[in-house]
Amino acid sequence: MATATKPYHEMTPAERLAARIAKNREIDQRVVTKVAEKKPAEIATRQTAVRGVLDKFQQIKNTQGIDAASDYVRSKIADVGR
Repeated sequence: MATATKPYHEMTPAERLAARIAKNREIDQRVVTKVAEKKPAEIATRQTAVRGVLDKFQQIKNTQGIDAASDYVRSKIADVGR
């Protein structure tokens, strides 16, 4: 973690922003590392499938409307339930 050279309340707005960005990047890196360690192949496959459905949903929504996209999602849910 980056060490601050002065207390947060004494920083300029630009310094505060830079400190917050650095802190967020460190948090993101830790999360990515933890997820990469714990992610089994089955979960990765499911996440890929979900991303595919979401992409298809967006495509249908943009071309045919929200009702058609909702019907597509309902059909996918019904397929999983079988």
